[in-house]
This record gives sequence, C-alpha cells and structure tokens, in this order.
Amino acid sequence: MSVQAVPRNYSLSGGHQDAVELDDDRIVERMEETWWKPRLSRQQMREIMQRRDGPALRHYGLWFFLLAVSAYLAVVSWGTWWAIPAFLIYGTIYSSSDASWHECGHGTPFRTHWLNELLYHVSSFMTFREAYMWRWSHSRHHTHTYIVGRDPEIQVQRPADLLKIAMDFFYIRSGPPEVWRVFRNALGRPNSDVLDFMPERELPKMYWSSRIYFAIIAAFAVWAIAIGSFLPMMFVLLPRFYGGWLHQLLGLTQHAGLGEDTYDHRENTRTVFVNPVFAYLYMNMQYHIEHHSMPMTPFHALPKLHEAVKDQMPPPYKSLWECYREMIPALIKQATGDPGFQIMRPIPKDPETDTAETRAAAESAGEWVEVGPVGDLDEEDVIRFDHGSRTLAVYRLRGDRFYATDGLCTHEYAYLADGLVIDEVIECPLHNGRFDITTGRALRAPACDHLETYPVERRGNSLFVRVA
Repeated sequence: MSVQAVPRNYSLSGGHQDAVELDDDRIVERMEETWWKPRLSRQQMREIMQRRDGPALRHYGLWFFLLAVSAYLAVVSWGTWWAIPAFLIYGTIYSSSDASWHECGHGTPFRTHWLNELLYHVSSFMTFREAYMWRWSHSRHHTHTYIVGRDPEIQVQRPADLLKIAMDFFYIRSGPPEVWRVFRNALGRPNSDVLDFMPERELPKMYWSSRIYFAIIAAFAVWAIAIGSFLPMMFVLLPRFYGGWLHQLLGLTQHAGLGEDTYDHRENTRTVFVNPVFAYLYMNMQYHIEHHSMPMTPFHALPKLHEAVKDQMPPPYKSLWECYREMIPALIKQATGDPGFQIMRPIPKDPETDTAETRAAAESAGEWVEVGPVGDLDEEDVIRFDHGSRTLAVYRLRGDRFYATDGLCTHEYAYLADGLVIDEVIECPLHNGRFDITTGRALRAPACDHLETYPVERRGNSLFVRVA
C-alpha cells in the first residue's frame, strides 16, 4: 500500500510538532498518544515481568565461554586459512553483544541491578554504542517508535538505500559514522541530534565514557604496534564490522518496510521465528512486537508473552525466509520510485482495555481520601488511584508497608501502575526508569526528576492517602 509520495525529513531537528518543551496541555496530549497495549490481567503481567538472575547467569555463562573458546581458536589459527572461519565465528559471537547491549539497557535480564549495569557497559563498548548516549537514544526509540522526526533509530529511511542496507551486513556504511560520533563526543562536540535527546546534565558522563572507549582502542593499537602484529586489533571494535552480518540479518526484520507514524506496534514492528542458535545469540528479540508492547519483559519470558498475546497480534513470520520474501520487494519499491509504500499487516480487532488496577475519588484537597480495601493490593504490588485531576500510584511492600507517589513517570508520563515493583523500587513500564518508592527519588535514567510522595494510612481493612 502506498501512503505518501515524497522523501521525508528524518532529522531530529526536522520540525516535528512534538519537538517543543512540554507544558500542562502538551502533557495531556502526550498521554493521549498512547501505544496499543495487549490485553493481559494484572496477575499475568506480574508473572511475565518478574526478574530472576538464574536464566541470565546461564545465558551469559555460556556466551562468555563461547566467546573465549572462539577467541582461542582464532589466536591459534592466526596466519593460516583456518583463521577465516575462526574469526568469523568469533566476530559473530562478539557482534551479538548488540543484543546484550539492548537487553541490559532495558535492565531486564537480571534481578540484581548492578549485574544489568555491568553487562550493559561491557556490551556497549563491544558493540561500540556509547552507553549513556544510547540509553537516551533507545528511550526515545521506544517513546516514538518509527515516528519520523522523533525516533533517532529508524534503520531504513525512505526512500530506502539498498546499497547502504547491503554494506551494513559488514557495518561499512553505519559503522564509520558511529565511530566518528563517539569521537566527537569524546571531544565534547556532540551533534545536534544527540543534543536533541540527551539532557545537558548527562553530557559529561557521555564525554568521559567516549574517552574511555577510545583509550581502550588506543591501548590495543599500541599493543599491536609493539608486537608488530595486527592481531590485537582483530579482537576489539573490528569484530563489530567483520562479524556484523547476523546483527544486520536479524535487525532488519524488526521494522524495515513497515509503517511509520503510527501508535500501534503491530503496524511498525515484526515477530519472526528463527532457529534456536539465532534466538540464543539474539536474546529472543525476534519476538519484537512483544518486546515493544511490554519492554519490561525479560528476554527469557518473551516466548511466554508471545503465547499469551498471539491472538491479539498479526501472524508471526514462520522463518527469516518468509520475512525477507515479503520485505525485499517492499524495500525495492521504496528505493525505486514509491518511497511511501509499506507492508500492511493484518491487525486483529480488540477492545480498548486498561491493564492497570485503577481507583478514583472525587476532588477533596487537603483530606485523607479512601483508596480501597487493603486486600486489593498484593505484596510488592501497585495500583493506580485517580483523585480529581491527579493520578497517584499506591504501593504495598513487604511487611505490610504502604506508600503512595505521583502516578506518572517524570520522564515521559507513563502510568507507573503498569510498571513493576521490585525491591522497594517502581520501574516505569515504558523506558525502565526507576524510582525509590519510599522517597520518590529517581534512581535510574532516563528518569531524572523525583516523584512527589504522599502519606498512606491503613485503617482497619481500608487504605487512605493524604493528597494535600
């Protein structure tokens, strides 16, 4: 289907109407720009979103073992023809760090927060996506997925550049500009797109992180010169180029050829079944509609989420071949005269449903207001409570402790009642920003501004919150 006839301006400074400072009216508009959400009960959502360390420890244990073995084989085969397949294997495993960067950036593989952060920074260096910049970039991607002029991660722009797509199977077209962007950041000279999505207070972290990246690369270069061999350089940065074929093969399936400027991930995102080896290296990101619909889902729970919502989704592609058989002709059309062409997926009809538990009370400033029965909140649970024009989130923590905060994330105004309570922290369902429930303090980017807190009392079997 053709929906437009002219090339579009994809720059973040291209004049999109949303590129303005948010005031109260704009916040209301933003809340109305609501992404489609699957119909799941609150209990189902909690079960699917639960974090465990075990699956991720097993995944990364095997991954680092395979990386080490392939590196050893590459070293011992250096100087022989066997080095070609050895380095191809090493580079492919190394480049799959992009999946690790992505998952740990969301903070979902591990329950233990510092493990997510550690693996995020390691993986960010390996795939050469500077950690602080890309955390904010990817948050914007989830806020405005394939919204032209707002999403900085639109991989295939229109008209489609087929040569660029082909060259990026070895990261030849996108790689050098990314290295240059990190170099500019190391010099403290980010480009306008970076300044569009990164808060000023985060820039110094990005500058120093970028400098560390180049210091590590420089150390390997000095090592290579000292021993008179190019071998050390084959193990950092370069694997992202010579081993990047699988990343491109799988990454293209996420959005290419599908819709733009829609608030339904089923129209701009794909789910594609792949073989177990690819699924392992890709950390189940082939379930990409499911991931965008519920980004708090750990990688190991995505197949379970798929089974729970598959009747609400377009039919998944049964293989990469089935996906590419449809996608390649679409990209050719976009490249050769019809940039507005897009693949239209069959979308099941379903009613609008709010998955969060919601309570409401009339406006009565300065008073204690009844929220509802205590029994409606499980341990480590949250409900949404609307009081007049104000939205709160009311929590029950272990030990029958009750708290209340503002109900909207301070980053992009998502409803916190759709989020996950874990270790006295509420995690935003949209970008995985974190807040301390007891104090309202923002703990994890992209959430930076704190929440207001409100006193909560238990009176018999009822909860009351003071909204003054």
